[in-house]
Amino acid sequence: MKAALELASKRNRDGLFEIYVRIQDGNAKRRVKANIAVAKNQFKSKNHNLHWVRNHANAKKINADLKLMLDEYNDSIFKGLVEKRVLTPALVKHQSKQKEASQSLVKYFEQKINQMLEYNQRRGYVHVLKYWCNYTESAGLGDLEFKQVTVNILKGFENYLYKKGLSSNTVYGHMKRLRSCYNMAIKEEIISVGDYIFKAYTMPKVRASKKEKLSPEELKAFMSLEYENGTNIKTAQQIFLLSFNLAGMRIEDVLTLTWKHVKKDRIEYEMTKTGALSSFRINPQIKAILDYFKTNKKPNSALIVPMMDEKIAKLKNSRDEKENELYKKEVSRKTSLVNKFLKEIAKDAEIDKKVSSHIARHTFASIAIKRSNGDINFVQNALKHSNPKITQIYLASLDNEYLDKKMDEVTNLD
Repeated sequence: MKAALELASKRNRDGLFEIYVRIQDGNAKRRVKANIAVAKNQFKSKNHNLHWVRNHANAKKINADLKLMLDEYNDSIFKGLVEKRVLTPALVKHQSKQKEASQSLVKYFEQKINQMLEYNQRRGYVHVLKYWCNYTESAGLGDLEFKQVTVNILKGFENYLYKKGLSSNTVYGHMKRLRSCYNMAIKEEIISVGDYIFKAYTMPKVRASKKEKLSPEELKAFMSLEYENGTNIKTAQQIFLLSFNLAGMRIEDVLTLTWKHVKKDRIEYEMTKTGALSSFRINPQIKAILDYFKTNKKPNSALIVPMMDEKIAKLKNSRDEKENELYKKEVSRKTSLVNKFLKEIAKDAEIDKKVSSHIARHTFASIAIKRSNGDINFVQNALKHSNPKITQIYLASLDNEYLDKKMDEVTNLD
């Protein structure tokens, strides 16, 4: 009987391949997920010299973790043979799982962060872990195991976040990520369902916030302003209008839209956030915007909007951690630049609202539901929401005009 590493035959939902520890005795075998996923060409099972994972930003730490894991399984097998106990792959797997269950919450948190390739997702979890470590240290709690965390400890962490000046929505997001760690640990059989402390803990309330949007009149004022061709402020204006005319296309998709996405009389692209396919007919408004960008097109540029660094934009679908981080930071920088000029345009148009790139999406949704006579199916399909309930909640947060109108009808006794 021996333990070895192998790669899953199918991709997970992130497009990566899970690494497993295979415990085999003749034809009998059991596989245990190592909780590490990599690209297929990053793993080598033979002639590895303890370097199973290569060309990965965290290769050194991952290989060290894999070696430690293998050593633990093989030590259990060796100990059983010395003590002349009956061993089966299933028994070794069970014993090792019981041993793993005692690991600390922080250690598990760090392990999950090391597996995350998506920069923004990883950054969120890093923030939570930092706050959690500072909280447990200041409270003298030490390195807590999953089973040692109580409702009072969670409530103390929540209060600690509020004292740090975080908003209710941010506190909720941090507690949600902590809860996700418990869910993942249960799914991976690190802890049992009975250890799920969040069943007894009440999550903090999220303060509802009204989504800002432009009225048709404000949008017309925004469109009518004239700026010099090729300037950043003109580009920001056209980005906003392109987003609106493409059913509220998100800023990342606008910045990375290429001329290859323009197919005859349509624009077809895959939404970055959901992977949904979108196809829109190029109407006169969209054509005018495309003509503007074509006139100001950089030589040999593939991008429609001339803002992103071309080389970095090509890293959009990269699975490499460093490349993903480089790409996300570039998107963030350019989004901030666009928003800076959108605020100037709003000021010029005398629009007393905090205008940002995402307001184009809110504006489309608000105008679309009114001009389609309340056709929620149309709005849902245009926004590419997976469920009409999501669209209803989204629209409800935009404004209270419908409610105000109905209230006037009820309360006006004239």
